[in-house]
Amino acid sequence: MKNIRLIMLIVIAGSFLGLKAQTIDSENSNQGTFDAPEAIRAPIDRPYERKLLKDNVPITLQPLDEEYMHHSSLYWRVIDLREKMNHPLYFPTEPKGNWKSFALTIRDAVDSSENNPMPIRIYSTEYLDIPLSQSEFQSKFSIDPIVQSIWLEDEYGDLVFDEETGDPISLGDTTIMQFADPRDIMQYDIKELWYIDNQRSVADFRIMGICPVLQKGGIEDDFDDDDMDFYSDGDDGYEDYESEDGYEDYGYEEDDDMEDFSTSKLAPLGWLHYLEFRPVMAVNEVFNPHNNSNRRTYDDIFLSRHFSSFIRAEENVYDNREIFHYIVNGLDQILEAEKIKQKMFAIEHDMWEY
Repeated sequence: MKNIRLIMLIVIAGSFLGLKAQTIDSENSNQGTFDAPEAIRAPIDRPYERKLLKDNVPITLQPLDEEYMHHSSLYWRVIDLREKMNHPLYFPTEPKGNWKSFALTIRDAVDSSENNPMPIRIYSTEYLDIPLSQSEFQSKFSIDPIVQSIWLEDEYGDLVFDEETGDPISLGDTTIMQFADPRDIMQYDIKELWYIDNQRSVADFRIMGICPVLQKGGIEDDFDDDDMDFYSDGDDGYEDYESEDGYEDYGYEEDDDMEDFSTSKLAPLGWLHYLEFRPVMAVNEVFNPHNNSNRRTYDDIFLSRHFSSFIRAEENVYDNREIFHYIVNGLDQILEAEKIKQKMFAIEHDMWEY
């Protein structure tokens, strides 16, 4: 009887030691697993797997044939993200799970990395012919550097002054490089073709390129309720001109109390080919305030033209000059853009006999 009990104790002890050894081996093998990059997984913002967005593809566009182009003209539009209707293209300022802004979507699609081995090309001109390199694209986010003086300090952190002049002793200057953020993209330029198709008997738009425009001057107070529209009243003397340093300055007449988007420099980052970029837009969602289970995509936004914009230029014989080149006053610029829209409507309307 004693031998049986002894044998049982030996078996139990052996099982316990074996289990403990397996536990130690398991802990050793898993050590550092949660610190490894492969431990990071995709964000989870729903209790169910979202397959529809992941497998979404752009809607096929109607092919265009030169033979059926009854009338066509190129137009350049501006989408100002300060307008309330365009806020879905600006927010969120920081990624919220799988939801990110249109500017961040562009940066991630253009940026070449391990997670994006096939980046989307971005071109230096609106003709989509000369692609930008990664270094050239990144350099466009650079802001004017800050030159900061370095002063001699004692062991207590106080400035050391020159005994003769009484001025602080300078050790020289240092240059601090600054870089803009995708949140500073406050405008998108669009180049599109307006045409009348005889085959389908319709007048329609076809977007050709999208250009994100960076605001180099900060975005404070840009979303004030009283400053939501790009244009102000006609008496403000809205001006639009190209400065000597290559940026575009959108400004009003001098006003000491006005320091906002209108006085900052706008720098185009490059042109995206709309057809090449559509697959990326089709898998990135936009917030839907009416039904969050049925979010739209950026491709839906542009395809349905669910944005607010104004005409900046129409194809013309004068080097495709923009409206501000021959009209200075802001109100007159708005009226000229409306005149162009009415001309488009009249061309389509006069085709038919009632």
